[in-house]
Amino acid sequence: MPKNLFDLMKYHSSLHSMKIILTNDDGIDALGINSLFETLSKKHEVYMIAPDRQRSACSNAITIHDTVKLKKTDSRKYSLSGFPADCVNFGLCSGIFPEPDLVISGINHGPNMGDDIYFSGTVAGARAGYIHFRSAIAASFESFTDFSQISNASEFICEFAEEKIQKESSNFFFNINYPSIDKSKIKGIKLTQLGKRKYVDRYDFILENSEFKEYRLEGIVDSIHKEGSDVTELSKGYISITPLHLDTTDYTYFKRAQ
Repeated sequence: MPKNLFDLMKYHSSLHSMKIILTNDDGIDALGINSLFETLSKKHEVYMIAPDRQRSACSNAITIHDTVKLKKTDSRKYSLSGFPADCVNFGLCSGIFPEPDLVISGINHGPNMGDDIYFSGTVAGARAGYIHFRSAIAASFESFTDFSQISNASEFICEFAEEKIQKESSNFFFNINYPSIDKSKIKGIKLTQLGKRKYVDRYDFILENSEFKEYRLEGIVDSIHKEGSDVTELSKGYISITPLHLDTTDYTYFKRAQ
């Protein structure tokens, strides 16, 4: 992969406008998704459909026993009383939106690396699109609090999506983690494998009454650094791009079972 992001992100003037479904797990009012909506909408027909509240770490949850409520909040912006996967399913299957060329989920506040992809609502939003035979991108920003570089992240994701839609001959599913540093300090782009996360969890007691005890999940997330992984390359100042797929079969077991 080229080390200079400008070498890779070559915008083609012949690119036709794409139809894009945009979602997230931080909710309809989150800065990341609205920054990306603004950037993508300069060139493309974007339909934002996002959860009406914070839905982080919901994975691929979907609503099947209750109704979902759709609310139009602005031009081509909609909130849904469900999860990111609900939003994408609704966007693809309700008949309300045009058939999209691409599904993008993000920009998430905070990274999604390694084992995070199994818990992440952001990655699940993109995965839902890929399950429905659409190209999909999950995008996350390294910082939870400093969003001074979020517009640069939005520009990169827009250019990356344009380049891949033109170049790839089949559907793709990428997980992108963008570092929270000045654009001039980014070392380049790395195609990475998933790293390994360590979740040091605990449940703090909150209160007790005659019916139940209440606890809150707390703890920290640590990482195992392995060369070539998203965890390691993001920490070095690279934009990490991990190609994903759906098949989690343990093929090595077939060999062991013989």
